[in-house]
This record gives sequence, structure tokens and C-alpha cells, in this order.
Amino acid sequence: MVSPEEIQRRIEAALPGAQVVVADTTGAGDHFEVQVTAAEFAGKGLVEQHRLVYGALGQLMPAIHALALRTQAPKSAS
Repeated sequence: MVSPEEIQRRIEAALPGAQVVVADTTGAGDHFEVQVTAAEFAGKGLVEQHRLVYGALGQLMPAIHALALRTQAPKSAS
């Protein structure tokens, strides 16, 4: 079973300064919804952004049955 805190910790370690929100959508520790806003995503496409998150999760991925990702770069101030 994977905890939302472990997912958040790994993403924040790989993407310093990222804002990460993780929800366990079923309570079973294998279905998660993750929102990540990170400066590292600027100029990258959606697939590249998701690859960065998957890379951060590494060995946790086989234990995660479903992962709904929403990623974005921070909005620049106008």
C-alpha cells in the first residue's frame, strides 16, 4: 500500500519547489489523483511533464493501479 504522503514526498524531492496535492481516491492505497505545479514543467509538453512525475515515483509505480495526473507550470505574474 502506498501513502499519499510518500507520493508527495517523492515528487517534492525530485521537483524542488513544486506544489503537490495528492488524494487517495479509494482509500485502498492504489488509486490516486495528483496535482503538480512545478517550474520544471515550463516549456515542456504534457507527456514530458508526466514523465518527470513518473520518474520521481520510480519503484512505487508497480504498486499504483491508477494515477490521475494534472500537471502545469506556474502561471507567470502579469
